[in-house]
Amino acid sequence: MEAPTGQSASHEPNGPPDTAELKATLKRLRTEPRGWVFTLKVGLCAVLTATGVALALQPALWSRIVGVVLTGAMFAHAAELQHETLHNLAYRRRRANTVCGVVLGMPMLISFAAYRATHMRHHRDLGTPQNREFFDYGDQYGTRGDRSRLAAGFDWAARFTMVHHYGLFAANLWRSLRRRDFAGENARVSRRIRRDHLLTAGAVLALALLSWWTGTAVVLWAWLLPLVLVAAPVHAAIELPEHYGCETLNRDPFANTRTIRSNRFATWFTNGNNYHVEHHLMPNLPIERLPDLHREVRGRIRYFHRGYIEYFGKLVHK
Repeated sequence: MEAPTGQSASHEPNGPPDTAELKATLKRLRTEPRGWVFTLKVGLCAVLTATGVALALQPALWSRIVGVVLTGAMFAHAAELQHETLHNLAYRRRRANTVCGVVLGMPMLISFAAYRATHMRHHRDLGTPQNREFFDYGDQYGTRGDRSRLAAGFDWAARFTMVHHYGLFAANLWRSLRRRDFAGENARVSRRIRRDHLLTAGAVLALALLSWWTGTAVVLWAWLLPLVLVAAPVHAAIELPEHYGCETLNRDPFANTRTIRSNRFATWFTNGNNYHVEHHLMPNLPIERLPDLHREVRGRIRYFHRGYIEYFGKLVHK
């Protein structure tokens, strides 16, 4: 992985002037969301999730292992699909994006409203000290270079277990049960965050009651194990390359974000998240148009890899 080549103190709200001019010339790439395309994505995710759950509930150990892996992978994929709804790019109607986004986030305990509010601020503030992200991985961008190996090990463990995320969900659920507003959010957004947490808690409770009623471990094999053992580390791995080791105090998206031009499977599985420079350059561009944008701006990208294997190989050997 490339080390940062320096950090700029520039904090222009729209990035360097040439970047703003480039974006103006690329407006021609914008198209309306195609809801039927996203519906097919969600349908495939649902079928694969159901297949994984069915395998995980079989008595054979091999079937359970395959089922847990497939189910967990689809939980992580659903979180990437949810990202598309945050930007209202899945459907033309905002309500459709919200309903679908709430459901897609449930398996990984992701509040659509909380994620959306934080994510929009991330797009606004990236490149400034005010930047914060929804998922807290500890050493978010790899800036703690003076950490001991033990401390760094704890950082990586926190990242790939997503322990901070579970703690945040529990704290926010408790706040929701007490009907409290959330710091930094207005009353309307706070109501929506409470809605998401209560709906998700209700779904988990229903699954737990089903396990009790049937005398089986449905909640364990169909949700808890896929979440903790597969979805969390896979999701963390998808998110890691986005800005890690980039120039995160530089407003230029070509410097503060990374793109990975991978194969069709990885692009599908991450729902285009590999084209992350392109997404930050034009966040309102439909996901399926990101490869087109990539062809226009490839030569400007400072942090670029030809695949996830190449990226993680360099990261491990750094």
